[in-house]
Amino acid sequence: MSKTALEELKKVIQVNPYLTLESIRSESFIFEKRVRLNCFYCTKYNTKWTCPPRIPEFDYKAIIEEYQNIAILKYERVFKKEEFDLIRNQSTNDVHRMLLKLEKYLYEHNDSLAISFIGGSCKLCKNGCAKDKCNNPGMARIPLEATGVNVIKSLDNIGIKIEFPLINKFYRFGLIAW
Repeated sequence: MSKTALEELKKVIQVNPYLTLESIRSESFIFEKRVRLNCFYCTKYNTKWTCPPRIPEFDYKAIIEEYQNIAILKYERVFKKEEFDLIRNQSTNDVHRMLLKLEKYLYEHNDSLAISFIGGSCKLCKNGCAKDKCNNPGMARIPLEATGVNVIKSLDNIGIKIEFPLINKFYRFGLIAW
């Protein structure tokens, strides 16, 4: 991985104290069909334009393997039980917006194919998705889980351990590839 580019991206995320960026290799990702099956049981299934079954049926494993540089954007925050829902929603948008910022930075530094995947379902539209099309197609991103990535196992491969249920720390993860 280009240390210089990663270090520059780390500078971009410094505005949010809950975010860190960790390098990951494509071989570390674990793709499982059962992860996509879990999407079927989610309340967002078939309601979000960036969630199954509305996302393209691409070979996401092959797509991720095409990238030379990949990093996980990690959101980590201590929470109290009564704050859980608020932090859960806030973290989604914090990660999503930062990933878009990282994509823009990479585009402005001669990488037009940089792409990101968010953690959890897209929550850009406060009133939900439009019925006929995405309200923000240029900003909406597919959740990493919707590609079939077992996020927990994949992160374990780089030394990030997540255990459920979440007791006092909340995590959210996204991916940036360039």
